[in-house]
Amino acid sequence: MNPTKLAAAALCAAACVTTTAFAEDDFGIESASPVKIADPVNPQPGMVLNAYRLERWMNWDALAESISKLPSQAAAKTMVDKSEHFSLEPIGKIQAGVGRWEGFLKCKRATTYTFVLSKEGYDGSACGFVFAVNGKVYIKKGIRQASCDVDLKVGWNKIDIVCQYDNPKPLTMTFKPKTSTAEPRPIAPKDLFHDQKPEEDW
Repeated sequence: MNPTKLAAAALCAAACVTTTAFAEDDFGIESASPVKIADPVNPQPGMVLNAYRLERWMNWDALAESISKLPSQAAAKTMVDKSEHFSLEPIGKIQAGVGRWEGFLKCKRATTYTFVLSKEGYDGSACGFVFAVNGKVYIKKGIRQASCDVDLKVGWNKIDIVCQYDNPKPLTMTFKPKTSTAEPRPIAPKDLFHDQKPEEDW
């Protein structure tokens, strides 16, 4: 086979491999491998709160995807929240209807914990919430009250919460080891940590 035909055959083979690779990547199957979450480099008290002013309330489908999609939108305000509840009160007079909290919970032992999230409001997505741990969404369409069991690992566990506020009532959260008969303990932004990395010049 002459060099021209060899080169053409090589290009065809490469194109076929590329096409196959894209087809496999787009097959719609998610990997069972756990999401890799980096431990905080400089853990400090409080969670990072991003407050958003959206043109319209997120519907249930948009709310379920908000953990991953909201970070690409501009926040009306970003701050460290060390308050007693998950509410938009800390942002002051800035108009916003959605809050997204990011933080880390440090565990002494690996076990299954039961989390219960509660928010007073109407039966609709405008008062709904989402809860994720270590990159996995456990509550996609929370309303009024929702619970879930989460396997936490020893050390740092990443917590993400999104909540819409059509009224000023805060979102509250409690947790306890699943097998414990003790009363659940409340947990708030002040009880978690955020990764305070050095800021670049701007």
